[in-house]
Amino acid sequence: MKKLLIAPALLLLSVISFKANAQTEKGDWMVGGQMAFNTTSGNSSFVLAPSAGYFFAKNFAGGSELTLSFGKLGDAKSSAIGLGPFLRYYFELKEPQFKPFIHTSFSFLSETNKFAGEKTTNTARNFFLGAGGAYFINQNVALEAMMGYNNTKVENENSAGGFLFRVGFQIHLLNGEVKGKK
Repeated sequence: MKKLLIAPALLLLSVISFKANAQTEKGDWMVGGQMAFNTTSGNSSFVLAPSAGYFFAKNFAGGSELTLSFGKLGDAKSSAIGLGPFLRYYFELKEPQFKPFIHTSFSFLSETNKFAGEKTTNTARNFFLGAGGAYFINQNVALEAMMGYNNTKVENENSAGGFLFRVGFQIHLLNGEVKGKK
């Protein structure tokens, strides 16, 4: 009975402690995204940001991020969809399983607001600058968290900004895997 419990435990431990490396080399790809959720009395928001990027240099990726945002403030409801570029730089540590990074993104958005039976649509721009960390649970999958400053400027309105915390994951496709090599 002990052997039946020890074997799966050792397998799980080996997967968790896998020494991940070479996930951020030139030519690699990453696909994934983050989400953010906020709620207070009568106010809630949800942001989903899937992304895809390419490592054009070691530890330095650029790509596109899609933004889907939904919010409610009292009786007012809003939704937005946007697209824009991002840049990310990973720092090397002695422990390759964890990689801190800095991240910036800029998106062009189309925002729809509904209040008191009226519906308006505006364009907006969003800027995010933050830092975070990626914890590689194996060679290809990283769980990540990041926080930073987020600012949105809606057409004909003052810009609004503040602190944003996002969590997510990335799947890292190594250059050889993308080209079909093993």
